[in-house]
Amino acid sequence: MLSEIAASQGYGLDDLIIAVAAGLVLLVLMASVLVAMRPKKPVSARQYDAELFKRRLALDEAGFDCVHDVRLNDGRGGVLRVDAVVRLPASIVLITSAPPDVAGPVKVHPNAGTWRYLGAEGKVAQFVNPVVQLHGLIHAIRQRFPLVKVRMLTVFPKAAELGPQPPRIVCMTETLVKSLKDMATEDGAPAQAVEAAWDQLAVTLKNATGQAGKAGANKTGSGTGTARRRAVS
Repeated sequence: MLSEIAASQGYGLDDLIIAVAAGLVLLVLMASVLVAMRPKKPVSARQYDAELFKRRLALDEAGFDCVHDVRLNDGRGGVLRVDAVVRLPASIVLITSAPPDVAGPVKVHPNAGTWRYLGAEGKVAQFVNPVVQLHGLIHAIRQRFPLVKVRMLTVFPKAAELGPQPPRIVCMTETLVKSLKDMATEDGAPAQAVEAAWDQLAVTLKNATGQAGKAGANKTGSGTGTARRRAVS
């Protein structure tokens, strides 16, 4: 049968077999590409909360000094949330979360005003670069504690695809502790400025969180504006 088909097309049997095999390989590759491009299912609200809880446990078990679940008045009637503020040897790290509906490739750049990502149903979405969003808070910390280095780290849910070499200001939930340990290694020796500022900064953030909680008790939703300078004043 194959010999007859090959003869009718002017090919030898070996040539036909090679052509069929090559076609099958191409179909498999195309199917793999289509599957890879298809957006993943974003995490549910319950899964997202579980990831947040997992991060908190991981930070505590790793022995980092942290202030968890910081909430600040954004100066526009809303509440700005920082998952954790972590003390490292010579710096302070503000940890934030990416949107929970990330379901595929993410395009981030430290200097970009917004970051894009593939969301649910294959739709392209974007959110404000956390450095821009928290600019007011970062400025306030630096103004009050000018010798303290402030760093950012944004954590993405498991459905995100950050690529083989993502910027060092982002990570996945499972690599959060490793990212912080790498930052700590970069810091080197403990800085006296961080040692002197940490207790006061931690108390200020906790107090600000309490005030934001009281203000938010009579409101629905939360703001996403920039924290104003008075947040840590």
